[in-house]
Amino acid sequence: MLKVETESEITTPLKKRLEVFMARNEVLQKENYELREEVARLKSQIVSLKAHNIERKTILWKKIQKSIDDNNSDTHNQLKPALQAIMSEKNLENENLHHTNQDFHDSSGSPRSPRKERTSIALPPTPPPKPKNYENRIKMLPAIAPPPPPTPSKALIGLKVVRRVPEVIELYRSLTRKDANMESKTHHNGIPAVAFTRNMIEEIENRSSYLSAIKSEVQSQKEFISFLIKEVESASYADISEVETFIKWLDGELSSLVDERSVLKHFPQWPEQKVDALREASCNYRDLKNLESEVSSYEDNPKEPTSMALKRIQTLQDRRACTKIVEFS
Repeated sequence: MLKVETESEITTPLKKRLEVFMARNEVLQKENYELREEVARLKSQIVSLKAHNIERKTILWKKIQKSIDDNNSDTHNQLKPALQAIMSEKNLENENLHHTNQDFHDSSGSPRSPRKERTSIALPPTPPPKPKNYENRIKMLPAIAPPPPPTPSKALIGLKVVRRVPEVIELYRSLTRKDANMESKTHHNGIPAVAFTRNMIEEIENRSSYLSAIKSEVQSQKEFISFLIKEVESASYADISEVETFIKWLDGELSSLVDERSVLKHFPQWPEQKVDALREASCNYRDLKNLESEVSSYEDNPKEPTSMALKRIQTLQDRRACTKIVEFS
């Protein structure tokens, strides 16, 4: 009994696996059959497309050949009347020569020979039709450039030269004379030229809204700017942080003006050099504070490679050296 049970336990999973494999085999066979049908269908499509392509090529080739033949026949028809005209002209010339010779013999009184009377002018035979290759060669020959035009005669060249008129030259010299005193010239109203230009500039300035706003601020902000001048002149600080706060306050006050430089230009007592020195000192102090914050917040990362850490330290040292140079300068 144990042997039967062990055999059944061994065979049942094997049977199941065999059934699974058989099902898979059937599925693969179906797919293989479908793929073969697809390949056969694609091969038939390729054959039909090739045949269609060959038909198209033959039709195009026939059209091209027909167009070439039509062009050749057109050129032959075009050349034929020209050749006939040339041949007729030659025949007429030969006839004229023959008549003139007969007249000359008649006038001289010499007897005509019977052989000459019998002979007639033999017309040249009509040339055979030219082959197509010859016509194609005529087409392929490059067009000969026409000869250059004849050079103009010396008389025509002389006519094209501009002749000088002494009256015009004298007028030009009088207009562009350098020794004319421009300052002594006056306007048509009797006003001097310099004064006239100044009046024009003043009129343009008065019409400009920007310049009129600056002028009005110069008049209205006199007391405010004189107050700022006193504050700047009396400014002396032992701590650099106070300079930074003072410059911030001064810039805020000056920002209310239309144009700081244009307005302060009208006040010669404005201490411009001192303001520039205070601004430069506050900027250097700000840069040093930023550098200090970066150095204090620097942390060494053990996972970072040594070359990267050294580069960061070097950049900080370079910035410190730059700030020192600015301080000494």
